[in-house]
Amino acid sequence: MTESNQPNASPEAGEHDVSSLSSVSPVAPVATKAKAAAVGRHAYRPAQPESGTVGQTRDAWAVWLLSILTLGIYYLVWYYKINRELQLFAPDAVTVRPGLAVLAQLVPILNLVSLARTAGRLNAAHASVVSPVRVSAGITILGAFWYASQTRYLQRRLNTLWETKPPPG
Repeated sequence: MTESNQPNASPEAGEHDVSSLSSVSPVAPVATKAKAAAVGRHAYRPAQPESGTVGQTRDAWAVWLLSILTLGIYYLVWYYKINRELQLFAPDAVTVRPGLAVLAQLVPILNLVSLARTAGRLNAAHASVVSPVRVSAGITILGAFWYASQTRYLQRRLNTLWETKPPPG
C-alpha cells in the first residue's frame, strides 16, 4: 500500500503507536498449575486436602447421577480412581491393579467379585487408620442390583476415610 491509501493514524487520535505494540501482550496470562490448584477441586488439578490424604471427596449422589447419565462411562472412570486412591492411601494394606479392577466390571460375575474386593480394600484402608467404619461386601453387591446404589454406598465410605485423620505415631 502507498501512503495515500493508509488512514491517518496518530497517537493523539486515540490509536496506538506501532512501536509500543511489541511490548504489549494481546493475550491474557494463562493460569499456571500452581494457581489452578489453589482455585479449588474443579480447576486444572484437584486440590489435595490439608491432612495429606490422596483421595478426593466426591458427592455420592453426583457420582451416581453421572454414572447413569453417561451410560456407565463415568462409573468406570470413578471405579479406576477410587481403586487407585485406595492403593495410594494405604500401600501396605491395599494391593490392587486399578486397570484390572475396571476390566472386571465389564465381565458378568467378575464385576460382583471385584465389587466385593473393593469393599475389602476399603475396609483395609479404614483399618490402617484405626477407623471404626466398615464396608459390607454384601451390601455393595446388593447395591449393584438396586439402581446402581453401590456408587453411593462406596463413595460415602470413601468420604469418611478421607476425613479420618491417621493416628499419631
